[in-house]
Amino acid sequence: MPFSLKAFSVIFIFCGCSMLILLGPYSTRDPPQHSYGLAPINLQHKSEYELRQEQLHQTPQRPDRLPAKTQSPQQQTDGLSRNNTADLEDELCYGKRVFIHDLPGSFNSDLLHLCRYGLTGWLNFCPHIANDGFGEPLQAQVQVSAVNGSFFRDSIMEGNVSILEDSSKSVAVSSSSPFLGSGWYRTDPYMLEVVFHRRLLRYACLTKDPEMADAFFLPYYTGIDALRFLYGSGASKPKERHGSELVKWLKQDAIAKKAWQKFDGRDHFLVMGRTAWDFDGSADGGWGTGILHIPEYESMTILLIEREPWSVNQHAIPYPTSFHPSSASELDGWIRKVRSVARPTLFTFVGSLRPELMKNGIREALIDQCSSSKNCQLLDCKRLRCSHNPQPIIETFLHSQFCLQPRGDTATRRSLFDSIISGCIPVLFHNDTAYSQYKWHLPAEAHQWSVYMYEEKIRGGARLEDALLQYTQETIDAMRNALIDMIPRTVYAGFSSEEEIHEDAVDVTVGEVLKIVSKKKRKWPTPPGSNSTDIH
Repeated sequence: MPFSLKAFSVIFIFCGCSMLILLGPYSTRDPPQHSYGLAPINLQHKSEYELRQEQLHQTPQRPDRLPAKTQSPQQQTDGLSRNNTADLEDELCYGKRVFIHDLPGSFNSDLLHLCRYGLTGWLNFCPHIANDGFGEPLQAQVQVSAVNGSFFRDSIMEGNVSILEDSSKSVAVSSSSPFLGSGWYRTDPYMLEVVFHRRLLRYACLTKDPEMADAFFLPYYTGIDALRFLYGSGASKPKERHGSELVKWLKQDAIAKKAWQKFDGRDHFLVMGRTAWDFDGSADGGWGTGILHIPEYESMTILLIEREPWSVNQHAIPYPTSFHPSSASELDGWIRKVRSVARPTLFTFVGSLRPELMKNGIREALIDQCSSSKNCQLLDCKRLRCSHNPQPIIETFLHSQFCLQPRGDTATRRSLFDSIISGCIPVLFHNDTAYSQYKWHLPAEAHQWSVYMYEEKIRGGARLEDALLQYTQETIDAMRNALIDMIPRTVYAGFSSEEEIHEDAVDVTVGEVLKIVSKKKRKWPTPPGSNSTDIH
């Protein structure tokens, strides 16, 4: 009996449902894997996969980027991370980009090649340009000093560096040495231009595009070049004016000329590794090369170890000390040393008496007071040649509460920064030794980190020891903590740190220069090609 169409439909549906019920558990299992690594759910998906694989192997690829269609989720995430990093760098460097002009070697590297009596017949500064201007490492000298018995009897050893190294191989470093790690050098303070330049090359926001730059740095070793003009005589003295060659280059080089014309050099800065007195002078004579009076230099921001306080475009930056930590951990290690060391000596004076150069100074009175006090330690630099022998200086400062810092040949002293990095509270006698000079790097609240006594009081017979004994230990500790906070920003580090707590002297300086440049640009929106030179 034939089935009706309706009955057939019912049986077909019933059988189909039964098959689904029986096969249902197997439908959730993983499909079989094939050699190409993708389950071919159907022929269309398999064909699309094979086509993508063929395109992937045939299309030339950049090593850091795959075609968008073939990127895995992880690759897409990495790509977004790179883009985000670039965006973050753009954000962090906004308003902070520095372009370093590519000056001819005659302005920097060629001058260093003349270090051996090439600029003056009496000066060989070749040892001081080693290690990016830091000079010779101090470690060899420390070890040889141990052989001689006492840090205070040791004198600078002349001769072959290899001799020092050979002598040190069999001698252990003295356990009383204050030096940690490899961050100590026999640094010459007049190598500031080299130190600053090499450190700036590691600045995080350098740009190779002058159109993107917020400020321009000119790596002209002005102080080293000044030797020819300050100490040359007769036929050996240059005929051109000091600094005039750079002015010519700024007008001739295509990139430099365009960059200069935007703001007539107000966004340019330059380091001069000597005091402003050495660059002063005029056509009427007097000491100094006269470079500071050239109009183009008056437009720039000039950085020196000692400024003329009345000059608007001059700014003082720290003297290089002998401590250049190679890492943040090395810097932190030294700070722990400074914080924890015992300081049995109340006050100390490191220096020498040179009455022919310091007719109005108070050094003689201070030396007399120190010599007659059981609470003072005197270190004679005339005998020790302290400029390249930092170990006895730091050793003395490290164990003293206060360090006397009278004026030297000029108002400022490198010794000020030696005392800061040693945690020895500086005692100052003239405003221009620190307060009117290093405003970017030293706190304005001077009483929190230093002691001030008028020179006239010392000349009048005032006893410095009596004044220092009035300070309680609690006050001294607070002042020392303020000094310790200043250490990172007053050293020229051997590393570049993105942490604000470890900003070194270069980081602080560049930040302040950028503020000045930004202010100038807002105040003087000079159109390209303007010849205005009014920078004040």
